[in-house]
Order: sequence, then structure tokens, then C-alpha cells
Amino acid sequence: DDGQPHRIIEAISEGVLFSTLHDAAQADYVGVLRPRLSPLDKARAVAKAFTEIGKPYDFDFNFLTEDALVCSELVYQAYLPDKGFETGLKLPLTEVMGRETLPPNDIIRIFDQQFGTDQQQFDFVAFLDGREATRTAVQGTVDDLRKSWQRPKWDTAQQ
Repeated sequence: DDGQPHRIIEAISEGVLFSTLHDAAQADYVGVLRPRLSPLDKARAVAKAFTEIGKPYDFDFNFLTEDALVCSELVYQAYLPDKGFETGLKLPLTEVMGRETLPPNDIIRIFDQQFGTDQQQFDFVAFLDGREATRTAVQGTVDDLRKSWQRPKWDTAQQ
């Protein structure tokens, strides 16, 4: 609203950095969820994400170290409950090829499985559903996002 470009903090191959929302949304799909946390807890997560700026990308996908991060690890670390605080997000890690990790689809799976229950940790904000053939995206619904984690990896090539 202030005329300035919206910025996000993300972990990409160049490392953890600020990107415009426009640049960050250049993906096959974009799902936006809002954590169901207090404003103070969201501010703590943003402050934690700021401390990660400048770290390299974690090409080893090693969630047990914090010296380099991947996209979902940045979210995971930012929303981990701090010592002395019981709030934060409960995002269990999954073993993939012998490593504990959190694939982005797992975050959507968690959202889907918790949706409409007392355990729901996120609210739906938006879903842009990519169409590879036309190089466009359509605005998806909460139900579209909830189903998206089950799509085969080659889904965008089929649309």
C-alpha cells in the first residue's frame, strides 16, 4: 500500500536473501499460508528469519546444521518454538534419502490434514496454480491447495 515493492526472505541457490514477491512467485505453484500464532510470535519468527540473511544455500539439505539453509528449513527454523516459549509451529521432519528434512509439500500436507480441526496451525491466504503450457497461473481455492501435495512431480508438464 505504500508504493514500495513487497519483500520476502527466502533461501534460494544464491543463499538466504531478500527478494521481491514478484521474483519469488516465479514458480510452478505458489501457496501462501498464515501461521495461527500471536502477533508477538510472528514477530519473533520474522526476527529469527532476519538473522539468517546472508547464509549460504544448503545443497546438502541438512536440517541438523544451521550454517546453511534451504527454503523450507528457513521456515522451520524461524517458527521453531524458542526455549522458554511453548508457541511456534509443530512441523515434524521427514526422512528423505537418509536425511531429516521438511519438504515444502509436507507443510501443505500438514495444513491439509489439520484443516478444520483444533490442531490447525495455518490459515489459507492464496494459491497460484501454474499452467506450464500457457506460462500462466490461475487463482486456486483452499481446496485446490489442500489437494496439491498429492500431485505427481511431473504435474506442471501435464497442464
